[in-house]
Amino acid sequence: MPSPHSMPAARRRLSVRAAVEAVAVAISPLVAYFGLRLRLMPFPDLNDPAMHTTFMIDPRSIFLRYTAAFTPSARLREGYRVGLLIPGRISYLLFGGLPGFIVFRYVLVLVAVVPSYLLFRRLHGRWAGAVAAIVILSSPVVITAWGTDFPDSAAVSYLFAGLACLAMPSSRHRRMWLVGSAAFFMLAIWTIATAAPLVIVTIAVCGLIRLVRDRERVVSDAVYVAVSALSVTVLLAAGSWLLIGPFDYVVPTVQSLIYLGHSSLTAQYHSANWRWAPYVSYLLVPPAVVAVGIAAIGLRLRRVPTPHLIIASACTAQLITCVLLQFAGSVQILEVHYFSSLLWAAVSLLLTLAFVELSRPVLGGSRFEWLLPVLLLAVPLAYELDPHVPAFGWVPAGVIVVAVVLALAGIALLVRTIGPRLLARLASSVTLALIAGGLLILTVAPIPQHPKLPHTTDDTAPAYASALGGGDTLAVNLYVVTTELPGFVGPGTYSGEQLLQWWPRSQEAQLLEPIGIFHAFFDSIPDPLGELGPDGQAMIEQRRPAQILLLSTTGDGFPQSLADLAPYSPRLVRTGVLRSGGVALHAWLIDLDRYFRG
Repeated sequence: MPSPHSMPAARRRLSVRAAVEAVAVAISPLVAYFGLRLRLMPFPDLNDPAMHTTFMIDPRSIFLRYTAAFTPSARLREGYRVGLLIPGRISYLLFGGLPGFIVFRYVLVLVAVVPSYLLFRRLHGRWAGAVAAIVILSSPVVITAWGTDFPDSAAVSYLFAGLACLAMPSSRHRRMWLVGSAAFFMLAIWTIATAAPLVIVTIAVCGLIRLVRDRERVVSDAVYVAVSALSVTVLLAAGSWLLIGPFDYVVPTVQSLIYLGHSSLTAQYHSANWRWAPYVSYLLVPPAVVAVGIAAIGLRLRRVPTPHLIIASACTAQLITCVLLQFAGSVQILEVHYFSSLLWAAVSLLLTLAFVELSRPVLGGSRFEWLLPVLLLAVPLAYELDPHVPAFGWVPAGVIVVAVVLALAGIALLVRTIGPRLLARLASSVTLALIAGGLLILTVAPIPQHPKLPHTTDDTAPAYASALGGGDTLAVNLYVVTTELPGFVGPGTYSGEQLLQWWPRSQEAQLLEPIGIFHAFFDSIPDPLGELGPDGQAMIEQRRPAQILLLSTTGDGFPQSLADLAPYSPRLVRTGVLRSGGVALHAWLIDLDRYFRG
């Protein structure tokens, strides 16, 4: 029997160990950022992220200026994605532009990592939790999603947390985790509607599993889920009213979905031809992970623990749903990386489960449990030494890599039968690290050049190859300059005080993010800078803007543009150059006294 004096000492050791563990998890984003040299943000490939940034910086001015003009075409839909905007707005108000972005991202990383770590720690111990953290923090898809103000940055973290809480093994606090799961899933839905089908099939799969394994508590669990979801929806409405503007974000969200569902817009944004897919190698990762995960947990469903079954079933159901929506339906959920990134929450959790299961009983319960996370960590570190993978699609290179990954999973299964021998432990860990390397290669391989395919849309290619060890100085400086634009322009003063932008089309790539602050091409004069023609005149006379904002990286053509606006009584009210590092944004703000009511 332990002595009375040894019990307090044992408790103190446990408390110290728990405190160290908690601190390690809390600082894991910081350690990963510097240790893995994570890219904070990619260079903008689309103006849509900045169209959300503006609602974190000065949302009321955007609603004041554009509500009347944009409501018929649902062009203010970005302002209703409150799961992203409310916490982002709070972070911006507390810390400012770039610091607010960094703090918010830190929180989003913890939202993904902490529940995932706790899930696998409860299932298989601390080192399993470490594997989960490494898989998440080294994923180029997740890192890229976190790097912009597009809603997938927040939604992917909410999906991580929602699925981890849903699968959390806990008899004492089971309903607390269930309520938390419902809350995170609702945050994901009200962040971006593309998350809704993934959440719905996940809840459906879990409900089916509960019906089979825990039928008595299904009805009461459903009540808790419904109450949690409704509570989150109401709280977000209050937050939207206090911090952004409109109280009702639900009806406008539904209306925007109806509007975007029109056949003309579907034809514009969704590829009717499936032949684009074989050029995109990262789309092979989810099915490969599902195959490896199913092999790891086995097909004897009655023997599979409930948390494992929930994760594997949810990931499989989400993948099938995305395939059906993309290729049998009319939702661009796989062809746009801003949407397909949402799949990576379930994919990452299933991959973690596969790694942990394939390493047991070889490593489980031994002093060698650290070996797997160390070798998994070595994979992204090795990639950073030379982060260059040639472009390839599915055939033949992609299929070959997938075949190698599946063969390695088969080897891991065989090694697992050997038992806890030193050679088996080393072979198991190396094999799983090679699987991680193969999946990383599939993820970062650039899309190869190919001819324009009929009935396909021109979507941007994700910069996954530079997510690890990639430079982000230019992108960060551009973000700093972009977030200063609303301050340069000043707040709107009356309803309908529209602002149009005028900028050189030759500088479109450099100006994609800044013009997004004032809704990009919706509010851009179509004529070349300094050459106001019939199209530009028609736009000005139809929109009757109070202000014109000239933007350029050089300032060339600004005087001529001011002269061209003479028929509208222009008045130059502000000039400046917004600078950060090597980025310089020249800006002139012009009031059109013919329309300005100030």
